[in-house]
Amino acid sequence: MKWRDSVELALQNLGGSTSLDRLYEEVRAIRVSNNDTTPKSLEAVVRKELEYNSSDSSNWQGDRDLFYSVHGIGMGVWGLRALISETPLAHDIELPETTGEAVRLEVTTNRIIRDTDMTKKVKALHNNECQMCGGFIELPNGQKYVEAHHIIPLGAPHNGPDTPDNIVVVCPNHHAMLDFGCITLSKSLLKNAVGHCISDASISYHNQAIFLSS
Repeated sequence: MKWRDSVELALQNLGGSTSLDRLYEEVRAIRVSNNDTTPKSLEAVVRKELEYNSSDSSNWQGDRDLFYSVHGIGMGVWGLRALISETPLAHDIELPETTGEAVRLEVTTNRIIRDTDMTKKVKALHNNECQMCGGFIELPNGQKYVEAHHIIPLGAPHNGPDTPDNIVVVCPNHHAMLDFGCITLSKSLLKNAVGHCISDASISYHNQAIFLSS
């Protein structure tokens, strides 16, 4: 098996994204089971394959774009690009003219609709499942649908940061509950994923400024 294929299969086995340490272990296990070589330089070879096959890296060979760096090169968490799913638009929402930017769409009220590359990657880290209940909406094509909730809201007067540590991946029901301050947030009750850590400041802000003020 080619090294590139070993890395791709390892990421699939690990749910689509993982830390380098876990990736090294899984690649080694795959290659041992296939009676392939496992040299002492295995870790360096894996990193080379990741960067040679990722447009995120300055070492990209310009051919296959298989992998992505979840938080940027050097942060130690990689994912399989094929498992980043595009969030489909509902039938009654027109396609926004801009991509990758926050857009206000008037339905019955104004809400910021955002699905950037960053939020897609965070959702992929959680296998597109709600961090609160593990749920999701299954679309007709079998794709899982969840949403990225900015814990400290982006809009005024909150002006929260658009960063992974201010995002929790949730099903639409829990998204609405958080938006309206119906429930509190607790790290101990959220499902964790390697490469995604929610800030204590965001949790505290929600519980004090959103939940208690509702």
